Amino acid sequence: MPPKGHGMRIGLALGAGGVVGASWMIGALEALEQQTGFRPAEVSEVLGTSVGSLIGAMVAAGVPTAAMAAYASGVEGGAASDPDGHDAMRLRLGRVPLPIGPGSWRMVLAARSRTMLFTGLLPRGAARTDAISRLVERAVGSQWPAGCDLRIVACDYASGERVEFARSRGPVATPAEAVAASCAIPAVYEPVVIGGRRYIDGGVHSHSNLDLLLDAELDAVIALNPMSSGAWVAGGGVRERLAGVRRRYSGALLAAEVAALRARGTNVLVLEPAFADLAAMGPNMMARDRLVAVIEAGRSSTERALRRLGRKRLRSVGLAAG
Repeated sequence: MPPKGHGMRIGLALGAGGVVGASWMIGALEALEQQTGFRPAEVSEVLGTSVGSLIGAMVAAGVPTAAMAAYASGVEGGAASDPDGHDAMRLRLGRVPLPIGPGSWRMVLAARSRTMLFTGLLPRGAARTDAISRLVERAVGSQWPAGCDLRIVACDYASGERVEFARSRGPVATPAEAVAASCAIPAVYEPVVIGGRRYIDGGVHSHSNLDLLLDAELDAVIALNPMSSGAWVAGGGVRERLAGVRRRYSGALLAAEVAALRARGTNVLVLEPAFADLAAMGPNMMARDRLVAVIEAGRSSTERALRRLGRKRLRSVGLAAG
């Protein structure tokens, strides 16, 4: 259903970004709620890619962002706390035997892009997604949320094709299975088997996948994309430079997707990390020791971004000025 009082069909797109990106999105969502009265669970469509699918499933199930922040921060009593101590937001790979050699020769042979070729050549991941599945099962249940259309993006590990899971489209899967598949980072997590096929991270195709919303007939889309940034960070070591290249690539894909939506008449608001956020996030998107600082950085930078936007711009995407 559209946000109350706006009469608009609004989509919320949550992108890839590892546990660090998830923390940034939680902070950004908190700021959106506090500054504009935006209620994420009241949008018409929620599109989630990789860890964005985990946050999206929580949003669609009505889990408050404050509870997500408490959980990610390790605060006792967070709404999705894991009694078994397996924290999906604070990934611990442990010591697992790492496979060697290409993980998917079929993807290598079917590759139509350098990304697909590189992904197929990576060794198969060895960490399991069980903690992610359990978290989603507790928060969402075995049925797809009814309040909004939750759409989750993964990639077929044999063909490299993008696959969308949802209540009324795509392969049959539970929300927990779909989220686990979307979060299965190549060379880190084992591919997730659904219906006899193996699936991996939806971010392999795009960190944002906004073009999937072209058929949704939305008035506006609010996109949170932790992997891109307009902020320029010079210097640094090899990891920092590689992270910069990755962000520029993500931003280029995002820009093309945004342009396609706007060409259809859809208003699009993109929120992405600012300079201060990048400093808090660092180059390792799976770093567990930064989550609290990143949540606060995402909250603060989003508040500043919203203040810079005029009332007319906020209203164009269904947000009330703060």
